[in-house]
Amino acid sequence: MPQKFAVGQTVYVPSSLLPNGERYPTSLHRTTVTSIQARSARVNISGGAESDWIATSKIHENAGIVIVAIGDFQTEETLLYPLAKSILQFSRLLLDDSAVVNIRVRAIGEFGNWWAINHAAYSHVILIGHGSPTAIQFGYGGSRSPELFGSRVFKVNATKKTFISLCCETGKATFAKSFSKLSPCGHLIAPYHSVHGAVASQFFETFMCWHLLYGKSIKVAFKKAAETVPGTDIFRLWKDGTHVA
Repeated sequence: MPQKFAVGQTVYVPSSLLPNGERYPTSLHRTTVTSIQARSARVNISGGAESDWIATSKIHENAGIVIVAIGDFQTEETLLYPLAKSILQFSRLLLDDSAVVNIRVRAIGEFGNWWAINHAAYSHVILIGHGSPTAIQFGYGGSRSPELFGSRVFKVNATKKTFISLCCETGKATFAKSFSKLSPCGHLIAPYHSVHGAVASQFFETFMCWHLLYGKSIKVAFKKAAETVPGTDIFRLWKDGTHVA
């Protein structure tokens, strides 16, 4: 089996897994791999020392969060932008400011133009807007299906990313099955039902704490977050067209 990382490669490691991890300013520490053994690696730590062995499943090749607020003209100021701001401020507690960005779009073409230039810097894509079982609503153009995301946004080759949709009902099969098959989508997390903005924010924060701060896999972090938020069976996890959890 080919190694996931190479010696000398720049990676991001949960600070909690390193000695005196609470002293690091962000949840992920940017460092380099010093040695590889099976499914474990060692990395550089403060003072030029070497860490203990860390499971490669807990090490990230890239770390960046883009928050995409999809405007509708009607609820931007009262719901969408406040939710995006909540997600933004929490993300700044996890990662360096340079690794977090919040963009506002009202047309799918705007998102596509931004994506073509900037996609490589981000590992997690947060979609904030209004959704349905079949589409996400844009202020210009209306309902946009996964197929249109594929043809209008994801036209360039991109590494696999984790998409978190906070758009209502986009976790249902009609939307989620197709979207999770799109080339840049490694995982899709999305609500199965309508979701209150406060619950959406809480879910995101809990998931990212488990995933980035404590180095849990996407599936484990998803289950822990889903068990924590108020309500029952609100979110779904999809991968490659399959409902995972």
